[in-house]
Amino acid sequence: PSFSSHLNPIMIGTGVAVNFATEHFHPPTPVSIPISGFGHGHRIRIVGVPAPNAHRFWVNLNTVNDTAFHFNPRFDERCVVRNNTRYKAWQHEERFADHFPFNHGHIFTLEFVAVGGHVDIFYNGRLFTRFQERENPQYIQFVEVAGDVHVHSIHLSSA
Repeated sequence: PSFSSHLNPIMIGTGVAVNFATEHFHPPTPVSIPISGFGHGHRIRIVGVPAPNAHRFWVNLNTVNDTAFHFNPRFDERCVVRNNTRYKAWQHEERFADHFPFNHGHIFTLEFVAVGGHVDIFYNGRLFTRFQERENPQYIQFVEVAGDVHVHSIHLSSA
């Protein structure tokens, strides 16, 4: 069964609200979770396990009509593809093949961190790659995980 928890914003000092986290445990794949933009300081942490004979899985940061960021580990090509869509058409594909850290059946943690103009992607706590934003991150409304992967948890937090 899947479980979701949401910690309400906490007021700090003179009324600054900080939203610490929303967490989703064992969601069925594919999963699409609503978010309110992905601006500076926002984080998405995904803990998952690629299927024993996985070919591909992906994490998309989606607007209503497009994919602002597509992160796609491809076991069949031993690379990670990064891209976006504009008016439903794929744009310039970036391939990262220098190092492919994913292994069939091995747990991983991916963290996507919005840092003023780009997204840093961490694999098991280490900076793996970076993606320059091509679309306004305030329009991102969903994080989607799909493909040949079991999702243990998705953790959302904002600055």
